[in-house]
Amino acid sequence: MFESLLIGTGIIFGILLLVLLTLLIWNKPVVVIYILFIYCSFFRILIAVGIPDFIKYFLDYLILMLLLQTILQFNKTKSLNVRKPLFFIMLFLGIAIISTLVNNSGIVFFIWGLRVNVRFYVFFLACTIFLTSKDLDKLMKYLFIMLPVNTLVVMIQFHIMGLRFDWVGGLYGIHLGCNDELILLLIIVCTITVVYYVVGKINFLTFIIYIGMICLVAAYAELKIVYLIVAFEVFMIFVLSFPNARAIKAAFFSASFMIFSFLLLLLLYPEWRELLGSMDKAIAAVAVDDYGHAGALSRFRAGPFILKNILIEPFQKLLGIGFGNADEFLIFTSSFYDRYQMTNYKIFRYATILVELGIIGIISYYLFFISIIQENIRVKRKLKNDYVHYYYISLIISLLTIPLTVYNPSMYIDGAFVVFFFLTFPFILEKENFEKGLISINYTEENNPGSVKI
Repeated sequence: MFESLLIGTGIIFGILLLVLLTLLIWNKPVVVIYILFIYCSFFRILIAVGIPDFIKYFLDYLILMLLLQTILQFNKTKSLNVRKPLFFIMLFLGIAIISTLVNNSGIVFFIWGLRVNVRFYVFFLACTIFLTSKDLDKLMKYLFIMLPVNTLVVMIQFHIMGLRFDWVGGLYGIHLGCNDELILLLIIVCTITVVYYVVGKINFLTFIIYIGMICLVAAYAELKIVYLIVAFEVFMIFVLSFPNARAIKAAFFSASFMIFSFLLLLLLYPEWRELLGSMDKAIAAVAVDDYGHAGALSRFRAGPFILKNILIEPFQKLLGIGFGNADEFLIFTSSFYDRYQMTNYKIFRYATILVELGIIGIISYYLFFISIIQENIRVKRKLKNDYVHYYYISLIISLLTIPLTVYNPSMYIDGAFVVFFFLTFPFILEKENFEKGLISINYTEENNPGSVKI
């Protein structure tokens, strides 16, 4: 009786709190974006220390707030040019509807599919409408602060709590797979650090400290993929800024730190030492071997397996089995999920999209990210060099989105909000420069004879 009363009181208090919060932030979408951005950094560790896990649905409340504000404001923002990504978002949702109708899938799973996919697009559009370059700087500074905090927490989790492998997640929790969000933090802060150093926004000491922390966390949390991504990021900034002496210096010291970090990883996780002498084993561990247990799919076997053994009918290969039908929703699970969950297909984002929406669906999903890359290149030709660091950061991160969908569920989990934030940079900068009268939205070769139209 007392427990029921306590639960009821908690529910009423929670509803009243949400009503009060709604009144306070209704006309402050930028505040909502900030709250969501920060909340994603902390709520997992709150759940780990005993807070009920239903607090994760607070993100849905924030997304609903942003959706309503975005709908109300979208047509009023004449300076915003998001036609290409918006087209591919609508195309993706159109394919989702067709797939659901063709397969006669349940409405519950379709709604859940909308929830887990559309929330990122809503956040993306809200950021493009409401944020400015000052907000970009503030939120990047916040991520700079989060790295040393997470470094300290990782040390505590490893040395004091005795956690290892996929259970070392810093502030992102201590559950299996929590380090997926930690990977996102590392690669994003690494991108910012390298770019900021190359363009002269931070000094060499700051660069060394942050690259050192990134490599240290990568070793302690056994994040081998971080080494490859850091190498790619340094290479990209070297190419984009060539010739630049700072880029050469950044490449040399980043490589040095990565070597020492990898040696530390082998010391902390001796299980990986045997891979050092066998390239075949190393490649198999990343791409071919079963992920997690016997019978589970690997990163590169998941796609062929799905096309051969699951999407058998021609229309299924094209449109999948129905939007949301490869997922689980609270107490609801689809027959497909019950049958194939042990294959761990959900670990790879592209595999889930392929199952649900087929070849056409996954093409439309990737076209959104490709359009962001194209927009980065187009907008770069319009802006002054004062904005070049935004371009470098957004372009590098947008190039990483597609590989991340293959490697793990990073583009599906809550940490992906941070990635989508960086995809908005070219649109925010174009909007801001147009409002200042510095550029034209309808940009063509005629406006700038020296440009190349994309």
